[in-house]
Formats: sequence, structure tokens, C-alpha cells
Amino acid sequence: MKILTLLLILLVTGCAQLPQGQSNAAQGQTIAEDTLLTHTENLANMLFANLGPLAYGKLGVVSFTELESLALTRANHSLNMLGLQLQESMIAISAQRGFKVVEIRAAKKISLFTDHERILTRDQSEINDTVDVRYMVVGTLFQGIQHTTVNARLLDLQEGVVVTAVSEQIPNTVIGLNTNQIQIKNQKLYRSSLLEVSPK
Repeated sequence: MKILTLLLILLVTGCAQLPQGQSNAAQGQTIAEDTLLTHTENLANMLFANLGPLAYGKLGVVSFTELESLALTRANHSLNMLGLQLQESMIAISAQRGFKVVEIRAAKKISLFTDHERILTRDQSEINDTVDVRYMVVGTLFQGIQHTTVNARLLDLQEGVVVTAVSEQIPNTVIGLNTNQIQIKNQKLYRSSLLEVSPK
């Protein structure tokens, strides 16, 4: 009888503590921040959302670059990776939307190596001199203290006009920057890990 009573007490005690443990687990959970891919796909979807009929023509996508220099910068690897990822996402979404997408980095021939092969290149001499493209997706990046602003445009190169343009703000934590590590001084962006002496 004593054994039966003891088992009953242990069972009741265990059941009483279960909801509390579940409650603590639920409180400890945090909402995951959107991934970089989510933001880049959102930007691409916005860019192509309300397009009217377009004249026939192939489309290309270039790397998104820093706003002021219009180039990639060695001092900010995270921003460069964002620009390259935006290019990749725009290529994917454009193809899914039915555009005839031209891979502007495609070489004239495949290069074979001992451990891999490739056809994509950034060597100008390996790429066709002329690329038959009418439309081009371009974009710029401006990194602020908490967010990086991405501006994307669809250009009609033949007409020389902007067909559509959109902007999106991406939290710097998503692209690998801690907000405590960056600051703006004299209209220049500094990161504590790469802090330089400010020019006078």
C-alpha cells in the first residue's frame, strides 16, 4: 500500500510540473529574424509586381554596389556579399517571372580544373564582347547605423529610361553587422573592428 501511495504522489507531482516547464520553454523562444534571402526575394518581387506590358527584349542583372562609389569596397565585406546576393536573387526571380535572362558572366567556353569546372567568370577577356540585353536590373546600397537601404531599378537600355524602381531596408544584423560595431562620423561610416583615424 505504501508503494502504491508513493507512486501516486510521484505521478501527481510530475504532472503538476509539466505545464510549468512547457510554459518556460515557450517564454524562452524568440521570433527568428528574416533571412537575407527573404529580404532579397521581397525586393525582387516588389520590383516586378506592377509591371505593364514590356517590349520584347532580354534581361541582365549586375551586382548591386555601394551608393557613393558605385563599386564594391574591400573595407566592407558584408556589404559586398549583400550586393552579390541581391544579384543572384534578382536573376532567379527574373527567370521565374518569365524574362529571358542573360547570364552576363558566362564565358565563351567551360574551364576544367582538377577538382571542378566552371563557366562563370569575371575575366573580361573570357566573356563575349557584346551582350544582347535590352533590360538591366541595377541597384545601390547605402549602409546606415541600423539598416542598409537597397535601391533597385529596372532599366530599358534601348529607350534610356527607368521602367520601375523600389527600395527596401534590411537590418544590418541580417547582413552580419552588429549595430554596436558601426557608427557614422563626419558623414563617414566606421566599424569598431576596422576603426581608422578620421581624416582632418
